[in-house]
Amino acid sequence: MSRSSPDINWNKGAHQGTVSIGTHKLALDVSGPDRIVGQPVILIMHGLTGTMTQWPAARRLISSFARVVDYDRSGLGLSEEGPDHPTGLSAARELSALLKAANIEPPFITLAHSWGTILSLEFMNMRPQEISGMVFSDGTAPGFWSVLPMFPTLPEAKAVIEGLDYWDAVGITTETKLTPDEWEAFLKEGRENEMHKRQAAKEFEFMDKTFVEVEKKDLFKQTPPKLGNRPVCVIKGNHATRDIQRLYEKGVERGNGTEEERKKVRDMIGLWVDKEKGFHELFLKLSTKNHWIDATESGHWPHQTEPELVAEGVRWVLKNLDLKSHF
Repeated sequence: MSRSSPDINWNKGAHQGTVSIGTHKLALDVSGPDRIVGQPVILIMHGLTGTMTQWPAARRLISSFARVVDYDRSGLGLSEEGPDHPTGLSAARELSALLKAANIEPPFITLAHSWGTILSLEFMNMRPQEISGMVFSDGTAPGFWSVLPMFPTLPEAKAVIEGLDYWDAVGITTETKLTPDEWEAFLKEGRENEMHKRQAAKEFEFMDKTFVEVEKKDLFKQTPPKLGNRPVCVIKGNHATRDIQRLYEKGVERGNGTEEERKKVRDMIGLWVDKEKGFHELFLKLSTKNHWIDATESGHWPHQTEPELVAEGVRWVLKNLDLKSHF
């Protein structure tokens, strides 16, 4: 990951490198068929603290039929630290600067996971006429954390999951579609990259505010819908019934938590099961043309465990484009 943008035509061939956006450099990976003018490019937007190391399996599948741009946000993975606080809006501006510097022009299809949906909504709201479609892979909608408790931060949950390895407990270690070398690279990044750890802490610090800022924009309440008839695909994992339930069960097996603490965790899981789907359904309101995919064998990480469904979602959006409707 040593070459910089003057050496690379990011619209042709497969490349990894860094691009200066003026204040610092961001790392990116671009692959797939050579760009054809007017044909959308897929922009991958990671969840909180996420990086390119999580996405090789999905990237491989999507790049077999579409041009894909993946990148690391400031301070994460292979990108340099930047001057701005990590908010959804600053991340959207940063992405805009990266695309301009790399000469990657619209139209775009956003592919967002988890908190990356906040970034994708800010980016869409900033450049609405340049978005051909959107894919949400177990996305986290505005208002989510004002209704549902954040599992790892609850004292009762901490007591129940104490001592567990998260990836082992939720089954990703054995279920991931990454190769062994790719999986080790992902784990190594979280263990050894001190800059990444610093930036991850900052993203957690500012996360709550990013949801509030997007919620104020009322993007799901507009008539006609914000994207009109541009295609939107929602891929829903089973975060509560797979990831959180597995964490709870593994913790109980270890003898963690009092019965009162365990009951509170069970009640929390019940609340998630009751409310979570409704938040995913909000994304459908962005367009009159939408599609739903249940990732039944996945928790919160479909791009790791069912990347073929993520690719299916992107393919559906591409097949249902109406580029004349907004260009």
